[in-house]
Amino acid sequence: MNKTLARVFFYVGISVFAALLVLPLLTLFSVSFRADADVYNPSFFPPHPTIEPYQIALEKYPLLRFLLNSFVISSLVTAGVLLISSCTGYALARISSRVTNTVFALIVGLLLVPGEVTFLPLYIMVNRLGWVDSYFALTLPFIASPIGIFLLRQFFKSLPQELFDAARLDGAGHFRMLWHIAIPLAMPALGALAALTFLGTWNMYLWPLVVTNAESLRTAQIALRFISSDEAVRYNIVGAAAVIILLPTLIAFLIAQRAFVRGIAMGSLKG
Repeated sequence: MNKTLARVFFYVGISVFAALLVLPLLTLFSVSFRADADVYNPSFFPPHPTIEPYQIALEKYPLLRFLLNSFVISSLVTAGVLLISSCTGYALARISSRVTNTVFALIVGLLLVPGEVTFLPLYIMVNRLGWVDSYFALTLPFIASPIGIFLLRQFFKSLPQELFDAARLDGAGHFRMLWHIAIPLAMPALGALAALTFLGTWNMYLWPLVVTNAESLRTAQIALRFISSDEAVRYNIVGAAAVIILLPTLIAFLIAQRAFVRGIAMGSLKG
């Protein structure tokens, strides 16, 4: 009886916590389907649901262009992080030398440096290279991720040495061992890193705001800030724009979640 009561309290508590997390999103969806006259209506559901706020947001602002910018930037950064983190993590895990140990120590040290410390020097470097108002400034500074290299190095380090010894006896070099052994087994770590990198890049605000001036290069988050300033009292249009910008991240999260689960199954079968 005590176990049943404890389980009931546990699930009730989890449900309440989940409801508190989801409530702001539900409120956002509710506001986005309201007409101007119903924005301040106290009812939770829209009294007269309409898609007019979405039509106005799409017609008045180039949201599709902003979404395309964010998608391209997030995809390029994610691809770069996965490539560089995989190669560097494998080298640090499987090539033992004084140089690799020193490089790994420096990478661990970079994890302790706040982003605010490197923000100004990074902007000065990008400005001197002439990359302001370009995709280079929005992507290249972030394709080398210390946390990604650290995570994959630790994962590759945990793989059985016998697998690599057997591949070496068959004449495989480091590139083949990386591509045919390490990466397939690292699918869970790669899936998690891809999800974190994509969502983190998509949600970047301060850096794109500083290095871009042209409207054609604005990302979704920057565009939402300008829309909220332009539509100061029309919260339904701001809500509609926010929902349109939010949907790709939800879809990306669901896709990454499936890849993550599939990667765990592949790793368990191959391990």
